[in-house]
Amino acid sequence: MSADARPGADHGRSKRPVCADAARAEVVRWAGSPDGLLLAGVARQCVYLWLAKPFVLLSSLEYDAVEELGEIVDVVWGDPAAQTDAVRCGTLFVVLSAGLIYDIAVYQRDTPVLEYRFDALHYFARGPGEGNGIRGFGIIQKRTYRLPATQPATRTTAAAAAAGREYAAVATRSHIYRLTWAGALVSCTPVAEIHDNLVAHVRQMAFIHGAVRQELYLFTDGAIRVLAAGPGGEKAGAQLLGGAGTPARATVLAYSPVSRMLAVGMATGEVVLYAAAAGGGLELVARLALGHNGDAQATALAWTPDGSALACGYSTGHVVVRSALGYELNTTRLASQHAREYLVPAPVFLAWAPGATRLYVFSDCVDAAGTACGQQGDVLPFARAALGTVVCEGNARRICLFSDEKVLLYLGGLEAHGAASLQPELQWHSAHIPPGYIGTNWPIRYVAVDDDGQHVAVAGRRGVAHYSMATFRWRMFRSQQQEASFTCVGGLLWYQEHLVVACVNHECGDTPQVMFFPRSRPLDTAGNVQTVVLEAPAVAMSCHNSTLLVLCRNAVLYQYAIFDDMDFIQVSFRRAVDLGSAGIDPLRVRSLQWAPSAQFEHRPAFLVHEGTTLHVVEEQAAGTAAVAADGQPSPARASVVSACVEFAVTTGVNFGNMHSMVWWFSGRELHAALVSLEDFMDGGTGPLTGPARQHAMQVRPEFYPVAISADRGMAVGLDQDGVLEEHVMVGLARLPVRAKLYLHTVLDRLLSGRAEQDALMHAACFEHLEFFAHAMEMLLHDVLEREADAEERAADAAVLPRVFRLLEHFAPFHEIVVHCARKTEAALWPRLFACVGGPARFFRQCLAAGRLETATQCLIILQTLESAAVCEAGVLALLARAVDAQNARLTTDILRFLSIAAESDDAVRRLLARLRCNGAA
Repeated sequence: MSADARPGADHGRSKRPVCADAARAEVVRWAGSPDGLLLAGVARQCVYLWLAKPFVLLSSLEYDAVEELGEIVDVVWGDPAAQTDAVRCGTLFVVLSAGLIYDIAVYQRDTPVLEYRFDALHYFARGPGEGNGIRGFGIIQKRTYRLPATQPATRTTAAAAAAGREYAAVATRSHIYRLTWAGALVSCTPVAEIHDNLVAHVRQMAFIHGAVRQELYLFTDGAIRVLAAGPGGEKAGAQLLGGAGTPARATVLAYSPVSRMLAVGMATGEVVLYAAAAGGGLELVARLALGHNGDAQATALAWTPDGSALACGYSTGHVVVRSALGYELNTTRLASQHAREYLVPAPVFLAWAPGATRLYVFSDCVDAAGTACGQQGDVLPFARAALGTVVCEGNARRICLFSDEKVLLYLGGLEAHGAASLQPELQWHSAHIPPGYIGTNWPIRYVAVDDDGQHVAVAGRRGVAHYSMATFRWRMFRSQQQEASFTCVGGLLWYQEHLVVACVNHECGDTPQVMFFPRSRPLDTAGNVQTVVLEAPAVAMSCHNSTLLVLCRNAVLYQYAIFDDMDFIQVSFRRAVDLGSAGIDPLRVRSLQWAPSAQFEHRPAFLVHEGTTLHVVEEQAAGTAAVAADGQPSPARASVVSACVEFAVTTGVNFGNMHSMVWWFSGRELHAALVSLEDFMDGGTGPLTGPARQHAMQVRPEFYPVAISADRGMAVGLDQDGVLEEHVMVGLARLPVRAKLYLHTVLDRLLSGRAEQDALMHAACFEHLEFFAHAMEMLLHDVLEREADAEERAADAAVLPRVFRLLEHFAPFHEIVVHCARKTEAALWPRLFACVGGPARFFRQCLAAGRLETATQCLIILQTLESAAVCEAGVLALLARAVDAQNARLTTDILRFLSIAAESDDAVRRLLARLRCNGAA
């Protein structure tokens, strides 16, 4: 198969067709389009435009080498919101060293630029995003701008950055210029006012917008300076980022406007994360070291479009993907693609493809001396967790991953230590998305699993499709016209027998809507589909029982009641709450959920995950009935639950007096607020924002959690959340699912709060599970060691006696105590058995209950803590019971214990000798 490139005619200034040598010119700077579909690269005299999927060179411009014009040093994409020309679909600012800026328009072609040609009839399948052929784009130079008063001695250096729709910025050795996207000069700041090192120049810039606009400048000497501007435009004094404690040499930086996180790469290989405060300033979040090589330095950084993950490139060829708060998800070591295999590819530019399932890595290959000897590009495919796209009950309870062209559902069993009950090749069910859908609608943006785990829905660029685990078949729209008639915006979820889709309907003038598609019927927009018209496009959606919550781009949250009768469904408006009045930015909201404690009285209190902050937003209006009647949104107030949150989910428990739990992951620990039945009935948010919030439960898993299995009392996750797709394809055994029990932590928290009856009711709901005894051992062990470490503890405040009172209600009580004792230091045995009247009394209880195995394991404890006479009596009684039961194995174990103990204990030696004499007689 061959492909012929037909770039078409570009008409720009001083350009000629690109020759083979020019096409191989080394790219000095890269830039990705805001939507991730296109990549721009510049060489010294060339400008290139690539399509990201498939990676194809679409168009290029080559300029004559003119000394007065200088060389191309940087390129930056314009903000699409600032686009005023209807013809162009993008803008490139190309910066030259002589102070010139080329305004290059990106336009879409009417005809494809690549066509397949075969000598004979040939059938082939198109990959994801290739169903309509390779999309054609071209570039053409429109204007040329010259920076004011630029002399050869003050030529611009390799630094340019887009600051949003307001302006672009270009740095020279002497000044920093801010220009509109139409080329008008906005302002100019001398570099000397920012940095006192006159030898250093700006290498990279980043801009943080908010109440106080912050401009960050990275200099070639490794210093980072911050320039702040208030609402009146006044400039604050420049300061070093992070103060004196910041490492001296920064090499690269990247900012995510969604998570409002700034990543700074250092020459030491460390990556420092900062959170941008709403009122200005930067707060240190974490320092992340590369543990694979101590001599590496950070060379490239890239945030995913939703700010949920950060890709880091290092001079050693490592590419590490981390979560927003620094959890290491995946590490890859690039291999050299050149004939000289000893060269090390050092990433210089990273870019995420749309959907964040592919990472483009462009590297300079260097030798041992650090000399660049060529360039190479790599594409790293990843699988993502469905929970990162839609927070719903199905996604929160089950592990579901998706990649470019398939969805993976975990079917294996979950044991106490995370082992699977099925064979490795049977643990995962792979559902390949039909080429008819993914070919034209790549990338996948939303994935939702229903509550029973039997259906999976996906939404790409247009339309939706869903898969049945019972029939192993996909259901799509019957015609591409219907499929292309709407775009899923804001998410999708399952409500009983219906698929609920928040979308923009293109056939109705891009009207924002919520559609309800019956699951049992073919997908059809012309059929009996219930539709709710919204005031603005949705950004987040959730469903709780029969209540639907929709947050729109106008920052208003709409609440609806759903009434269904068999196949008939009706949706009724209830209230509207203005989250913007509480300072919530809807474009940064990642999930929306109803606060569990507000559901009983249908009180408007919501959990809103904005960036990396979890809020509880409550309605301020006193008369909600009047508000619901006229439909006007009521004001709201927000309280912060936690400022370090990567995801948040609510799980219904309904065990005993515990109604539900609110979970959030801080990048290191899982936190959970327990909502009791009293809190649920009372309707307060105290467990989330009150004094009880300080006592939230904490679980530290050794993996990245992607699901909460509340019915089994465990958090579930993978060793790596972002996993190379080739690992998924080659061997699913490389995706081990791990589990972390939290049942014992919940019981510990209830017992510490003197809620013994609640703890008993909660534990009874898990008694049937195979790892229940193990969880109880962990509870006993944790409380025993914690109280042993305390210097003094009042008798009425001790939790250990309450643990024993709880364990006595369950059959494996004696086994739990003995197993815990044998895994604990002997110094803690007196404290442990003091709660049961001593080891002798506990031993007699085991004999009376007929638990001879447990009593045998208790012999070493009896020998250690009791007198020789008590030990001798216990051994004889146990031996007699074993002989009467004709249990030869147990009798052998008792005699083996006596033989071993006789080596160091005279009393046991005499007892063993007497038994041998009686046996001989």
